[in-house]
Amino acid sequence: MSNYQRARSPEQKAERMEAIMDATEALFAELSYHEINMGLIAKELGWARSNLYKYASTQEEVFLALHSRASRAYIEDLVNTLEGRELTNAQFAKVWAQVTARHPEFLRYQDILIAIIESNTSLERLVEFKQEWGEMVEPLLHVLQKQVGGNELAMRDLYLRLIYQAPGLYDHFHCADRTAEAMRLAGMQPFTGTFEEAYTDFVLMCLDHAAAV
Repeated sequence: MSNYQRARSPEQKAERMEAIMDATEALFAELSYHEINMGLIAKELGWARSNLYKYASTQEEVFLALHSRASRAYIEDLVNTLEGRELTNAQFAKVWAQVTARHPEFLRYQDILIAIIESNTSLERLVEFKQEWGEMVEPLLHVLQKQVGGNELAMRDLYLRLIYQAPGLYDHFHCADRTAEAMRLAGMQPFTGTFEEAYTDFVLMCLDHAAAV
């Protein structure tokens, strides 16, 4: 993409946005969110910064698009894996946790969604994001509804409860080397168990509660 050409058609604009997201995702794999800016994204693409601004006004808009892409992949994986299966709540929770563990990139975006990305995004773009999310999550709400009953609003709240817990648990079991070294020097015992085990327990607790309401 070093030889930049301005997009004319909707398809070309979508391709440019995909390139922007891919470049930003590559940066985010190596750097923290606060080390990334629009200038660095443009450099990664080989574009002038002014060309980047034709497709995104802020880096938060880019990360909002990345969250949507990762969220769609995660939700589709959950639906494809769980839909139509007759499972106990314990089995359902274990599969849910296994699928979640396959999407660490989604968990990284989810971890910064509310405190950083949403709070620095325009209201107009945020409304679009919420509408997109509502559409993409609907098939998964039906899967949850079949498992535990309840109305769609209750299933949406259940899903949000599940995904709000996941990033923190994942970070707990996949902490940075610096954090692990600090714990060692402080005389703290290393974490025991796995993310999947801990998250399975949490999902099962939520499912059982939802089924009992």
